[in-house]
Amino acid sequence: MSAGAGGLHDTFARPVALRPWRLPVVTGPFAGVALLFVALSFQMVTFSGHLAEAEAGAGPALKAYHGLFGCFGLLVLARGRLVRWRPEMIAYFVVVGITALVASFAFGPKALLANTVFAAYAATIGATVGRMAGPTTALRALRWISVLVLLAVLAKAVLFLPEIIRFLAAPNGHPTLPTFFGGGPNLESIGSRLFIPYMAATAGLSVAYASRVGLIVVALVVAASVGRSLLGAEQVSPVRRWLLPAAIVLLSALGVFAARGVEGADYIAQRFQSVGEDPGSTSRLTLWTGGVRVFALHPLGVGLGNAVPLIERAIGASVTEDNLHNQYLQHLVETGVQGLAAYLLLVGLAMRRLVASRLRDPMLLYVGIYFLLAMLQFRGAEALLWFVYGLQHGTVTSLEDPHAA
Repeated sequence: MSAGAGGLHDTFARPVALRPWRLPVVTGPFAGVALLFVALSFQMVTFSGHLAEAEAGAGPALKAYHGLFGCFGLLVLARGRLVRWRPEMIAYFVVVGITALVASFAFGPKALLANTVFAAYAATIGATVGRMAGPTTALRALRWISVLVLLAVLAKAVLFLPEIIRFLAAPNGHPTLPTFFGGGPNLESIGSRLFIPYMAATAGLSVAYASRVGLIVVALVVAASVGRSLLGAEQVSPVRRWLLPAAIVLLSALGVFAARGVEGADYIAQRFQSVGEDPGSTSRLTLWTGGVRVFALHPLGVGLGNAVPLIERAIGASVTEDNLHNQYLQHLVETGVQGLAAYLLLVGLAMRRLVASRLRDPMLLYVGIYFLLAMLQFRGAEALLWFVYGLQHGTVTSLEDPHAA
């Protein structure tokens, strides 16, 4: 993921009769969800308080979130009540894990294997904390932390404003900025009183960072919000139901008009117009073509993290990326047809639950948007995704068992 504003943060909608923006009561479950989510959102922060990207050449850095998740793991073990995974989660990690282990003997182990193990661990911790917190408390924690992340990213943009100005004067690719999250900050919001200013801030950062993916995510979240309104997911009057779509259309038109002639906006518009021809697109096409060649040679997978090295060998050229920018193709290449089947099962059931909720479940919406963007982005084994997916599952089980906490 580029160092832009593209991502998924705070697609957390407001359920009926919930007032998630009132000042929270900081209970143990609220603090647990908040601490874990903020740790994953700032996962480039090391124990020394520096960003790992600023410590290039120092070798793998121990991150703050590693320690925090380790402590929560001890608490979970002491509590002795784990939440059983969903069947598709079991199928995914079993199939991918076995394939990765077997392939590592032939093609060598890579760090992504360890990342996948941690993703499974994050899902387990998320499910357990979600069961303790329940949906209302968990959602409120996610939303407050998402605002904190946005404010932190905006503050960082102010600190690096000279670099952004230099970039906009002669834009090429993305501005060189440190990021809190591995691959770029995640920014999104939906269904709240802060929805419109949050989306405006996210779109502005996407323009400043020249992030096409950032604007795509904004569009997806806005579309989901409009869809929720028109589908009547919230019990409101017809006037209020059409109010948000009308406001979004009007503000979008004003934003496009105001951005005319702004260098950063012109540059990102050109990037959209040159899809398939610009370096970002051509590098993806090169990766995807090479990925198909590698799959044809090894249909059962080459192991997690081994796709790019084998693609370089297949095409006879080096690439600057460490992933295929397409999680579906990457699963096919690295974990074979069986791994892709397990991934599609996971995606299909998550999307089915999202549709069944009429776009009303914010955590499923977060996961669903990730799976859409996964056709163009992400390196795989994102612990943040698995934590939220596990958290959502845990909150469901808490409703089934009122005495879960």
